[in-house]
Amino acid sequence: MQHKQYKYILVVVAIIVTSSHLNAKNNYYRLDNFDTKYNKLQDPPIKDTQNKKLHPSSIYKPKKPPRVEKEPDYDRQEIVNNQQALNRLNGYSKPNRVDYFLLGIDGGIGLYAYDGKRQISGDMHGKIGYFRYLNINAIRAYINLGARIPINNSNPNTLAFSGNIDFLLSLRVFHAYIGIGYGGEYYIKQKFLSQGINTNLGVSKQLGYSAIDFGVTIPFYTIYKDNIIIKNNIIFTIGYSYKI
Repeated sequence: MQHKQYKYILVVVAIIVTSSHLNAKNNYYRLDNFDTKYNKLQDPPIKDTQNKKLHPSSIYKPKKPPRVEKEPDYDRQEIVNNQQALNRLNGYSKPNRVDYFLLGIDGGIGLYAYDGKRQISGDMHGKIGYFRYLNINAIRAYINLGARIPINNSNPNTLAFSGNIDFLLSLRVFHAYIGIGYGGEYYIKQKFLSQGINTNLGVSKQLGYSAIDFGVTIPFYTIYKDNIIIKNNIIFTIGYSYKI
């Protein structure tokens, strides 16, 4: 009985071995096109290749510090409160040169009270002086010399002169100026000199080395000559100056 069992076992083993050979084509571990006659020892020798020679320093790689991840800061950064930053914010730039020699010419209309009447004179004079930038503001000192000629009236001819100092305050688009001076008028026909303090008010537009002024001059002096009052009330002026 045991002999028959061994026969059955041998038959099952033989069937399994036979089926494994028959299914070897689809076996995962099968080597396709395997040449059993191949001998690696019979391959020709590999040609020697010269390795690229590197500088000894190439083997030393600098150690980089570890990268630190920074969280973005979305807080508003306030502008530094200094004059240079404020100038950039307002579109100003400080000139490389601050001191200039000033030349100019002014013209205008003067309103007079003469012999109980209000009369008009034309004003024309030259200007020479000094100009200095104070950051975005400026200061100028100058002398005016010219004449005031009556316009179709009996107002007397005069030679006019004055020395003035104006402070120019920057208002971004233009400068507003205010100043004080001391001057006078020499009445040629009457041979009389009138002199005193005057003030200057107006605006000045700086155009590089040039400037255009619009303003008024208010004299504070009055003439009494032969019981006649001669008073220069106000002068409306427009002027051009050039900085050298």
